[in-house]
Amino acid sequence: MKKEIINHLLFWLGYFIFLTIANSLYSFSYWPLYVGGLIGLFLPYIDHLLHVFVFKPHELTSSRAIQLFKNKQYKEAMLLLHDTCDERKDSIFHTVQFQLVFIVLTFWVVTSSGSLFARGLVLSYFLSLVIYNLKKFIKSELILENQDNSRIYFSALVLALFIFGLLL
Repeated sequence: MKKEIINHLLFWLGYFIFLTIANSLYSFSYWPLYVGGLIGLFLPYIDHLLHVFVFKPHELTSSRAIQLFKNKQYKEAMLLLHDTCDERKDSIFHTVQFQLVFIVLTFWVVTSSGSLFARGLVLSYFLSLVIYNLKKFIKSELILENQDNSRIYFSALVLALFIFGLLL
């Protein structure tokens, strides 16, 4: 779990350094962008909490996690959810359909919102989705129906991430 958090933070740091340099965001007044970015980086993990508490609380892993949360063993509960995340294949925030909708939402927020916090939040969330797809791509798991379409889709996500970053 520590390795995954460090990887996410390194990707986030690299991406936000790119945003800072590409958009000349050198003033301290851009701090809401970075705070939103840090929050948005870990927002996709809410999907696992929704699975446990809302969608399938009757499953064994969900019951164990709920019990750990009730006993205020938050670290152990999060470790359990992390260790069993591959069991949850029906995560809403990780489906291709959600990602397509989120691309439109990200474009809308980046181009029309005046809030730096919101821009950082959606860009960082989008970065998390790209990292999630990168992991699938590295493991040779299919994102779409075949390997070629998965490669094109992943390339389009990365390109969109950098284009949206330049729109800041």
